[in-house]
Amino acid sequence: MAARESEVNPFLRGNFAPWRMEGEAPDLEVEGQLPRELRGTYYRNGPNQAFEPIGRYHWFDGDGMVHAIHVEDGRAHYRNRWVASEGLQEERAAGHALYPGLLEFEATEAPRFKVTGNTNIVSHAKRLLALVESSLPTELDHRTLETRGLYDFAGKLAGSMTAHPKLDAQNGEMLFFGYSPFPPYLQYYVVDRSGAIVHAEPIDLAWPSMIHDFAVTEKHVVFLLCPIVFDLEKALSKGSIFSWEPERGTRIGIMPRRGRSADVRWLETDPCYVFHPMNAYDDGDDVVLDVHRYEELLFMNPNAARDPSSHDKQIAHLHRWRLDPAKGSVRSEPLDDHGGEFPRVDERLVGRRHRFGYFAATGPEGNDSLLPEFTSVVKIDLERGSRTEVRPHGKGNGCGEPVFVPRRDDSAEDDGWVLYLAYDHERNASDFLVVDARDFTGEPVARVRLPHRVPYGFHGNWVGAS
Repeated sequence: MAARESEVNPFLRGNFAPWRMEGEAPDLEVEGQLPRELRGTYYRNGPNQAFEPIGRYHWFDGDGMVHAIHVEDGRAHYRNRWVASEGLQEERAAGHALYPGLLEFEATEAPRFKVTGNTNIVSHAKRLLALVESSLPTELDHRTLETRGLYDFAGKLAGSMTAHPKLDAQNGEMLFFGYSPFPPYLQYYVVDRSGAIVHAEPIDLAWPSMIHDFAVTEKHVVFLLCPIVFDLEKALSKGSIFSWEPERGTRIGIMPRRGRSADVRWLETDPCYVFHPMNAYDDGDDVVLDVHRYEELLFMNPNAARDPSSHDKQIAHLHRWRLDPAKGSVRSEPLDDHGGEFPRVDERLVGRRHRFGYFAATGPEGNDSLLPEFTSVVKIDLERGSRTEVRPHGKGNGCGEPVFVPRRDDSAEDDGWVLYLAYDHERNASDFLVVDARDFTGEPVARVRLPHRVPYGFHGNWVGAS
């Protein structure tokens, strides 16, 4: 008898395995002291497969589950809920999985994919949105996390929305895009502070690509067209809808924030893939763009045969591009040697010059599996020779995306706290850590003991109390 997928797939084992109970836990145990100024809710989203998969499983396939930690008056309270998509409700009624995943595309010429809402969670214009790049966002209740349903911006969004919109802290705008394997391959949007779409523009692309994220500056948006290509004709025989075609190189498109497709200036550079930029900003006529950059992307199939010589190419490192639209040039500079992902800056500085950044990283024990399991968090100072400070947690103790929260609205760039989830394999449970950004390698200001483990996931954000 063939083994079940959950018995052999590393994305369904250890702390990648789903946590299938919803619940609440008031007044969590706190080691140290939660700052009184820290008032609000940390939301973290991630894939959490509800039922045994019906075929090969990819980490991107899991149902969305949101974990929320509310902090106020030195106390912490926990709640988690599924993103109750229509597909998940169908499967609950049936009692088993009904939808194939990304790696099962060849099973049918017209596969059905679930709207999982499993990648990110953002709050804008008083709406809490669970995001996955393949579809409309799903609105949740800020307090209860109950699912309210798909949200289409009053009928003005017909296609998908990226899981990585950019929120401008100065004017309240939210900028985002959606991509598709069918024309138009890329659609760009601007949403004003009230939540209304006020600008929409289809962007001409040289090929249809998986465009996971983008960047913004005060003046521009920056699109990343990497050589991972939708190849529907070959999908049935190859078993993947994506094709890695490095001969195309990578193109970086720069456009005014309220621009049109004809305004995009495309610059060319070496083939690579970027899931996540750290940030971008204008520097005179240039644009500076910091990203976590992979030299290759074989789409993270943990069961695929690998060439050991390509191992280092499939680990992301922090990299800086200096873009000159007038000359059409790209100057490239590595910034750090740590293998890492999930880069963040102070959200007040999105699109503006930043000095500090934070990311999850491989620990000193290394990572031979190429699974996205990071056991350290890193703070980098980009004005002091890319100086880094590292908080290692030890083998088996995976760390999530670090989120910076300023002490006050007018605090300096690193005057505040870094929040993240860390798995404790000895306790088989997770901790919510609050670290002083100016004492990054010291003891946490507070360690909140969660009642169970939170599976490794994707992205989260802090929403301050109003």
